[in-house]
Amino acid sequence: MRPSDYVVRHAVRWVVASALAIACTVAAAQPRYGLPPEISAVFNRWVLATCIGDEERALIDDLRRYRVPLAVAFQRAIVDGPSPRELREARAAASERYDARAKFPLGEFRVEGVSQEELERFRRVSRQQYVDDQVRRFATGYRSNAVAGLGIVAGPASRERLARIANNQNDPLAPAAREALKAAERQ
Repeated sequence: MRPSDYVVRHAVRWVVASALAIACTVAAAQPRYGLPPEISAVFNRWVLATCIGDEERALIDDLRRYRVPLAVAFQRAIVDGPSPRELREARAAASERYDARAKFPLGEFRVEGVSQEELERFRRVSRQQYVDDQVRRFATGYRSNAVAGLGIVAGPASRERLARIANNQNDPLAPAAREALKAAERQ
């Protein structure tokens, strides 16, 4: 092999590796489900909301404005749940809440309306149990929000999907799907 062949091969490998790295970086930076940034922001505000309060009307109007791409995204989010990054963030936040909870001087206060047995159960919850429960609740809430969003942007295929979920008594999303179907019928 001539030295010039080695240099060319090395340069080609470097260019291919660099192009692949750039492509992966760009792909990782894409909003979830390929949504444009403006629609992705609406999607995220909806699925990550714990309370929308005064913003409800404006947010629902935004959902309806982007009905078609959001219907697809909500259907996928129902199956996928939160992204790995969102789950990591929820896990870290739950761990911080556990630390704050563990520091609370429960024995220094008289707690009314809660039995001694319930207080003992509260004290016995391990960090892992607490964090796992909070992450599970977050994921279920995220998927429930996707179900509710699908009810707002619903077309015929979405209504069928919601009906299948609503009729499955073992699905934790069934109550949310029943409410989403009611919302879809009011439209």
